[in-house]
Amino acid sequence: MVRMTYTHTLRLLCQTRCLLCTLPLGGSGHGLRRPRSLCADCRTDWLGGHKAVRWRCQRCKVAVLGEGVPLQLDCTACRDRPLALTHLAVAFDYAAPVDSLVWRLKSLRQFRLAPFLAELMLEIVRTEAWALPADTWVVAIPSRRQALCKRGFNPAAELARYVALGLGLRWCPTVMALAQAEQFQAQKHRTQLQRWQYAQRAFQWCSTTTPKTLLVIDDVLTTGSTLHGAALCAQAQGVRQVYGLALARTPWLNN
Repeated sequence: MVRMTYTHTLRLLCQTRCLLCTLPLGGSGHGLRRPRSLCADCRTDWLGGHKAVRWRCQRCKVAVLGEGVPLQLDCTACRDRPLALTHLAVAFDYAAPVDSLVWRLKSLRQFRLAPFLAELMLEIVRTEAWALPADTWVVAIPSRRQALCKRGFNPAAELARYVALGLGLRWCPTVMALAQAEQFQAQKHRTQLQRWQYAQRAFQWCSTTTPKTLLVIDDVLTTGSTLHGAALCAQAQGVRQVYGLALARTPWLNN
């Protein structure tokens, strides 16, 4: 059996047109360690947009878009309820035009996007210079049963397996699950306070062994409560470091 490496996977799925503007991708300037899914201009816009945000919380990575810019390094939410994560990184802010890529994966089931979106996440990991140990486990935030029945797949898991492959780490799809009582109400129907209360009991550990370091993958980060709950669950089992990595982060809008 031929072992499918991450680089080989990208070669097989190599894009010929930019996923955002649909213009042809050039033959140069797109190394395999960079997102082949975006043309040079869109890639510049993606990186530039992420870096050009006037203010971003150093803990939860929320961006403030608009006129008002806080003076502190962290947001009021993090000062009141800090995330139980060692480190957190997000690939982009959940705003046009790149938010359309999330919608196409989740709603249109365009699975071919997953390895390229994962590569955007990997580039942020490289930028953050995370020193993840070789024995780190990679898990995804699990989907509710109703969401799986409706969509047919877990978007976070689709991303996580490519992130694990790209980092050369162990992908553990069955380590973490939603607690039975938390299967029924979607996060989007909860208030912010309810999300944090839910996080305290949302997950259960399903493995008899525990790694020292865990990398938790999510698709869209809204308040951070879901990753916070996953971190609490892992830490209760003895995990020492919990890293969070999300594809997109919902920004705050100040008018």
